[in-house]
Amino acid sequence: MPRCWPLPLVLVAVLVPGIGSAQQNVLPVPQPRLDDLEPAVAEQIRATQQRAAGIIAKGSAARDLADAYGSLGRVYHAYEFLDSAEPAYVNARRLASGNSEWPHLLGVLYQQIGRLEEAAEALTAARRLQPRDHAAAVYLGDIFLSLNRLVDARDQFQSVIDVFPAVARRGLGDVAMRERKFAEAVEHYRAVLDRVPQAAAVHYSLAMAYRGMGRLDDAREHLQRRGPEGVHADDPILTSVQSLVRGERAWVMQGRRAYDAGQFAAAADAFTKALEAAPSSVVARVNLGSALVQMHRDADAIPYFRDALRVSPEEPGVAEALIGALVRVGRDTEAIETFSRTKSYRPDDEGSLVGVAILLAARERFREALVLLEDAHQRFPDRTATATTLARLLASSPAVSLRDGTRALDIAMAVNDAEPTPVHAETVALALAELGRCGEAMEWMKRAVASAERGRNVTEAARLKGEMPKYQRAACRP
Repeated sequence: MPRCWPLPLVLVAVLVPGIGSAQQNVLPVPQPRLDDLEPAVAEQIRATQQRAAGIIAKGSAARDLADAYGSLGRVYHAYEFLDSAEPAYVNARRLASGNSEWPHLLGVLYQQIGRLEEAAEALTAARRLQPRDHAAAVYLGDIFLSLNRLVDARDQFQSVIDVFPAVARRGLGDVAMRERKFAEAVEHYRAVLDRVPQAAAVHYSLAMAYRGMGRLDDAREHLQRRGPEGVHADDPILTSVQSLVRGERAWVMQGRRAYDAGQFAAAADAFTKALEAAPSSVVARVNLGSALVQMHRDADAIPYFRDALRVSPEEPGVAEALIGALVRVGRDTEAIETFSRTKSYRPDDEGSLVGVAILLAARERFREALVLLEDAHQRFPDRTATATTLARLLASSPAVSLRDGTRALDIAMAVNDAEPTPVHAETVALALAELGRCGEAMEWMKRAVASAERGRNVTEAARLKGEMPKYQRAACRP
């Protein structure tokens, strides 16, 4: 799935000074560079800085100083200047140790940047100060899950089951999955979908729980129904921070929230308004293109990706987004040309990369396809589609001199061991056929057919049976 592009962060080391005895333990707060921001946004941040600086310069009471630093932290957090927001929140927390808002926001920030132990400490402190901070409990549940503290995670989710029932049951389902209590997980996930049927992301979790129970048909059904929209807890403290955002960034952030919730039409509308507010914005262009891709409007997305790549050719991910869209709409020549121009940026999107390799092979540029796949496999050895495509090309390339049956078999066996499927069994058979081991190849094809039939995949079973005569010949090499 194309990612939503974050806003750039640029910081310079200009510091808000600390003055007076109440400020002996405060940290310096870096001021972000404002030159490239929209005038209204820059003025908003400068006004907040000036108000805070005035309070700080007066050596005011600790509570007033805490509010000054807190207001700085909130506006920096709103615009994702997180390196500036962190020390501002730390100062506010130290100066007003009885106010739960500052450890709450500090914990959210730490969770955003992956400092989970610190996030857990701050949010635990926030709940201790304000036991009714139910949003903090949800954050803590997810953090404890990530830290594999399953008892603590369950306690947090259980504590808010009457306040956020769908979110709590989703969390309890995740805990049960970690404990391999698959039937219990199914019960929780089904309860979430009963309450919030549009929470399509939960279908994936439910599918994994059914797979753990061995109910593969149910797992397959829910995998087909999965989507991006999940369930979320209302957090009025964080919402008040997000409400500070103005201009292009406000629209981009609104679009990103809609995108993350799977509301792609609303996201596209917000990103369009962001582009109207800042016509030169690369961020708005790429985000708009990504939303259009999710709406299956790849052709409409291409001009936005193309413009973004022209303006900012080194922006990570733009080339891969453009190539992926070009592949999907069948603009093969442009996809290959774009990849050739931007190859030094090494796009990491597996779908685009494999798609380009297949296009190269279709144009009989087999050596280029193999080099591309080999490089990707070296960098990402666990990527199944890359490994499978590489193994198949090594086993059956029409350019016979490029084949390597032994290497193809090694890769195919590793993939099948990790993820046994009919297609992966067929890849093993292809590699064995290249090595002239026709009897073994036929046995693997029989396995592939049997696997497809067990999974009630009638179409795949029929296709594989149609391939079997090739392996019955004395010379079965592709």
